[in-house]
Amino acid sequence: MRLLITIFIFFALGVQAFANEKFHMDGDTLFYDTNLAKEEVNAEINWEDADYIYKILLENPNLTRMQLNSGGGLVEAAKYISDLVIDFELDTYVIGECSSACVDIFLAGNKRVLQKGSWLGFHKGSWAATDMKNFYDFKRKEEGWNNPFEFSSWLYEDTQEEILRQMKYMLERGVKADFIIETLQADNEGMWYPRRKRLREAGVITE
Repeated sequence: MRLLITIFIFFALGVQAFANEKFHMDGDTLFYDTNLAKEEVNAEINWEDADYIYKILLENPNLTRMQLNSGGGLVEAAKYISDLVIDFELDTYVIGECSSACVDIFLAGNKRVLQKGSWLGFHKGSWAATDMKNFYDFKRKEEGWNNPFEFSSWLYEDTQEEILRQMKYMLERGVKADFIIETLQADNEGMWYPRRKRLREAGVITE
């Protein structure tokens, strides 16, 4: 019953809902809220969302802004969505929280607005030991790793490349270097939520 009422309200207000419950559209704004996922396992940024966003943007050239609310998700999917936001020249807006990989999408906006009372969250990347072992077992033949030490050598180089790529992206989006260094020092077990003044000074938010 609650879902039916929500759908009725959307149509009454001229709000377009989509099959993916994390999205709806109102006027020139695409709303992307991963917290609205019906299944907990889907309550994050993922590749299905990335493909969905591309389809929506192609079919709705009137869209000029993406409103975000997400705790993050798959980094590579978020980077792809970021490229879409840049390519379609969208503004980004946060009501609620935009943390971890979501920040990459936010930074892609031409104009970047954080509503008062909302938060941007940063933290260092991490890779759980179990996940690392599973990746090694899955990829060792393909990559030609004869032992964990050869994998470690690859991982050392790959980590440096990933950090450099992230720094270049943030610099490209107008974020100041000293702030980027601060994000690399943030606790990977928690989240760093800088105050609005710091975000404005660093060039993260534009207005």
